[in-house]
Amino acid sequence: MSKPIRLAIAAGVALVLAAVSIVNLDRAGQGLDRQTLDVDGVPMELFLPARLAEAQLPAVLVVHGFSGNRQLMYGFGYMLARNGYVAALIDFAGHGASLDRLPDSFGGDVQYQKLAANIAAARAYLRDQPFVDPDRVAILGHSMGASAVARYGSTHTDVPVTIALSLGNFGRQLPNDPARPRNFLILVGAGEFAGFIQGSTAGLTAAYPDGVAGQTYGDFAAGTARRLVYVPGVEHISILFSHDAYREIVRWLDQAFNPGPPDRAIEVDARIGWVLLLYLAAAIGFYPLAHALLPTAGQPAPTPAPVRGGWVVLVALVAAILAPVLLWLGVIPYKWMPLTVGNYVGLYFLVYGLIVGGAYGLLQRRSAPAVAEAAPQPLGVVSAPNHRLRAIAATLILAIYALVTLGLPAHLTWNNFALAGDRAWVAAVLFGCCLAFFLADEMMVARASRCARAGLYALTKLIVLISLVASVGVFGAPGFLLLLVPVMVVLFLWHGVYSHWLFGLARRPWIASVVNAAVFAWVIAATFAVVQY
Repeated sequence: MSKPIRLAIAAGVALVLAAVSIVNLDRAGQGLDRQTLDVDGVPMELFLPARLAEAQLPAVLVVHGFSGNRQLMYGFGYMLARNGYVAALIDFAGHGASLDRLPDSFGGDVQYQKLAANIAAARAYLRDQPFVDPDRVAILGHSMGASAVARYGSTHTDVPVTIALSLGNFGRQLPNDPARPRNFLILVGAGEFAGFIQGSTAGLTAAYPDGVAGQTYGDFAAGTARRLVYVPGVEHISILFSHDAYREIVRWLDQAFNPGPPDRAIEVDARIGWVLLLYLAAAIGFYPLAHALLPTAGQPAPTPAPVRGGWVVLVALVAAILAPVLLWLGVIPYKWMPLTVGNYVGLYFLVYGLIVGGAYGLLQRRSAPAVAEAAPQPLGVVSAPNHRLRAIAATLILAIYALVTLGLPAHLTWNNFALAGDRAWVAAVLFGCCLAFFLADEMMVARASRCARAGLYALTKLIVLISLVASVGVFGAPGFLLLLVPVMVVLFLWHGVYSHWLFGLARRPWIASVVNAAVFAWVIAATFAVVQY
């Protein structure tokens, strides 16, 4: 089978998979009504059953965790609306589409007061809607949002039900009164870090000292019901997509609000499988697109002598040690960028890239390879200047493809990808930081053997990930980095494949560097919280 036929088959498969995914994602939204609005500066999205009953419905206010957004909680919106509840999802200050900044976490009680004000505004709006029963409005939160709703529920006795997913340290601070908060359901992933499991467990034992997971204590009518569940097979992020968690939530709400028979079938949100299939289609389609766009005729791109593998690893280790040290010592300030955690990651990438890039330049001077005289080009071969222009245009198109195929499905189904407010200029700065990182790394690992290059590429990324994890415990880096690492692993693997394909096609390290830098910068800028230090 010829290569053009193989490429055509790959493109066809990508299109078919994408079409199947889009059709099924569209079906998942049928039968529901969604409304996007702004409530006193708080972005909100309502999920409503398509046919609202004449009677007022119970409702749930859903809030996300730190560096989350309302899109990350879409699964709860779909699930609740399909089971007869009105769901209201919001972006906290500093998150998602919010143009407000979140006070820095070291600002004491100020941060909670901002979150509580967002909850109060959204809850008041929800209770005022004619299709909502104002006495049956629950609050549900994840991680930071779990602590916020637990604290809010414990001080507002008119909140009839509180649900906390991945409750952290605030579980240890809950009052001993089983009615504060009222009818409290606590869910935590069985695979989460110990601090979340311990904090969630403390949330149960504060009211019922002998309580154990999987048992329901207290009485719903008195507001003293409480239950802790270790959700199997999930951790801090995947709990948001867990069908077990969805079922526990609906059963709890049903017991508190009595909207239907206790043994009714519970509908869950299963969109995430189609989203993953859509991403697979995007990855498959990247290669034939790159092959069609990148110049392959004429002289190959000139490449300097490859750096010995031992030097690549040694330089990566030195950079991975020096970058967090310099950030820890304050030699490289990063809090001028109002993107918490993202500012640390961006400046880490910049420092690492400058160190590796400087070492690469020194090693190239030492090797001083003789430049061979270029052979004359045969007739009909595209000239070198035209090759460069075509490579630049192809790089821009491929970067746009990578951003759109990652970001558009994310924004519509599971994660914010819009650059609202300060995020736009922060993304531009982060692009420079990420470009320094990826360009230096691509130059260091470049070599004729694609297998050797792939191995070194993976090894340098592993060193970076270990460095970031270690920097939390050793150099006081933001602890949220520990939760970020699994996401970075996925992105490094996904775009490592893109990098492997691009270098094999064009032998120009800067092409993959630009594509990867654009994606990483945009993801970081769109995701992390915008804060007021």
